[in-house]
Amino acid sequence: MKRTFYSLTVILIITLSCNSSKKNKNSEDYHYSKREIRKLLKDTTIQHNTLVSSGQFYPYRTIQIDDSKFDLVLKGIDTIYLATNDKSFITPEGFKVGMKLSELPASLTANLIKEQGWGYFIRLPSKWALGFCEGSSCTDNYPTNSSKVKWVFKRH
Repeated sequence: MKRTFYSLTVILIITLSCNSSKKNKNSEDYHYSKREIRKLLKDTTIQHNTLVSSGQFYPYRTIQIDDSKFDLVLKGIDTIYLATNDKSFITPEGFKVGMKLSELPASLTANLIKEQGWGYFIRLPSKWALGFCEGSSCTDNYPTNSSKVKWVFKRH
């Protein structure tokens, strides 16, 4: 009986102390003005990641080369991924984002590679690759003649 009374007393004390701490908190403690929120966001660096391959996310920075924007992923001082979805970039072979699969030479489309959960791509002689994304996983179905190049990339 004493043990039960003691256990109930401990539970009651814990419950009341938790409830009283919630009641004592001032809702003003969590209120920020719009100006304070803007300052917090301005002072905070948000790191963005990109999917470099199926299951590999890396932080990237956006850079500009000539008139095109690229996502650059570095590992140390080495470039491991460079990608763009900028339609102004044209590969040395003359291909760009937005081109249809049917506009590409059959010799290239015959070598379409599927990387599960990442996308389909075609490697070009210049070492660039043309990326296709089909469906929510980017590999839900095989690209059709009307499928468009979604991004151009180099990956090492």
